[in-house]
Amino acid sequence: MKKFLSLGVGVLLLSGCGLFGGREAALTPDQQMARYIAHAHKVDAASNFAPPPANPKKAKAGIYTSLGAAYLQEGHPRQAIRELQRAIADDSGYADAYNVMGLAYAQLQQDAAARGAFHRALSIDRKNPEYRNNYGAFLLHSGDYAGAVVELKKATEDPLYSTPQFAWTNLAQAYAGLKEMSSARNALNRALYLVANYPPALQMLAEMDFREGKADAAFAHLQVVLAQEPDNARALLLAGRIAAQQGRTAQARSFWQRCVNASPYSVAGKQAQRLLLQNG
Repeated sequence: MKKFLSLGVGVLLLSGCGLFGGREAALTPDQQMARYIAHAHKVDAASNFAPPPANPKKAKAGIYTSLGAAYLQEGHPRQAIRELQRAIADDSGYADAYNVMGLAYAQLQQDAAARGAFHRALSIDRKNPEYRNNYGAFLLHSGDYAGAVVELKKATEDPLYSTPQFAWTNLAQAYAGLKEMSSARNALNRALYLVANYPPALQMLAEMDFREGKADAAFAHLQVVLAQEPDNARALLLAGRIAAQQGRTAQARSFWQRCVNASPYSVAGKQAQRLLLQNG
């Protein structure tokens, strides 16, 4: 699964935990289980060999975890937790369920419960880089920058991690929290080496460049971000600030109005509204 919680520039990322996707998500766990078993039997009959026996409890835990992840992506963490509790009831060693539960509790700002869930996931699968990234991002947004660096570096060092750009960008934020700006830039450059024009990394580079007085470089980064994410409220807000600083008032107002239209109740959207009033 891809990212679903945006907290600042960094992101919390969900591991790929589902057995089914697409239209299967509309089925109940029991219905999905029935289809899973029927499909397994059909494959068995067609292939003329007997596969290892399935573990129904683990399969059902995977289904509940997929449903919990879907609820969380849709902004319903409490419903997600209920599904994840069902997953754990079927298989108390199902690490993905604890990982997603940590993210759900973090969204509810129940930090102790989130920390416990992440610890449980890592106790089951200590080397999983996605769990490390998620836990590191949780520590980052809890203000434990040093702890976040430890976890996120472990995630970036795993050669099998399929989306390391996430961890490198989170690591950059952790270094920035420690005021280690050179290390933060190096981490962002690493993310962009792995995935060219990765928007969260470019967004953070733009913010760093703007603070250092490099407005043109910052604006160039933001143009690339907005070409991919035209409704990115934070990018629109900063692009408007740069345009205003450089005397392009009409363009600044256009960026701020787009920011308000895209996300009126976000922090960026509220700031854009204030700037529009001040520069009316």
